[in-house]
Amino acid sequence: MRFTETHHLSRCSSWGRMTGSSCNMNMNHSGVYWCESGSGEFSNTVNITVQNDDDGVILVSPVHPVTEGASVSLSCRLREQNTLSSVSFYHNDKLLQHDGREELNISAVSQSDEGFYKCQHAGKTSQQSWMSVTAVSRPESSSFPVLLMVGSVIGIILLIFLVLLCLCKRSKDVCCNRSNQILNIDRVSATQQSVNENETQVYSSLLHGQSYK
Repeated sequence: MRFTETHHLSRCSSWGRMTGSSCNMNMNHSGVYWCESGSGEFSNTVNITVQNDDDGVILVSPVHPVTEGASVSLSCRLREQNTLSSVSFYHNDKLLQHDGREELNISAVSQSDEGFYKCQHAGKTSQQSWMSVTAVSRPESSSFPVLLMVGSVIGIILLIFLVLLCLCKRSKDVCCNRSNQILNIDRVSATQQSVNENETQVYSSLLHGQSYK
């Protein structure tokens, strides 16, 4: 399979010749190449840049996919010459850097950095080159521990609430029982006092020779 800088996707049969599991071709087009199996499995991509102009500008970029979070440097040079300075770098045809630096440095590559890059120097533009970024697999976060913790906290709060409710009810019952006991004691005391007063009056009457009815 090939994906060209013109965003055209095609199979080997369109630009080469299949021999068993190999694709034989003439390198006339730059692009991203990979192979696929009949069951849908596919290999890593390989970026191949074809330079037709001997005096043209060449973008030096990673051939293999770059892992997300890694650092990468892109540079621009002429064939058989050292790196050029005062170069303009483009990402998906958008100007990314234009100053005196010789390289385009990306300290931590992300998925948004994937795409076609090219450089320009002294009016000459390189072929576009695809930089592929491989995502780092991250463990799936599970909400079960959080739910378990929240459920435990709610359970403890409900248990405390029930205990306090029982204690309050028990305290209220004790208070009511004590109040009833005090009232009963007061009633008994009042009755006993009344009886004592009557007995005192009778005894006093008897002492004075009075009849008591």
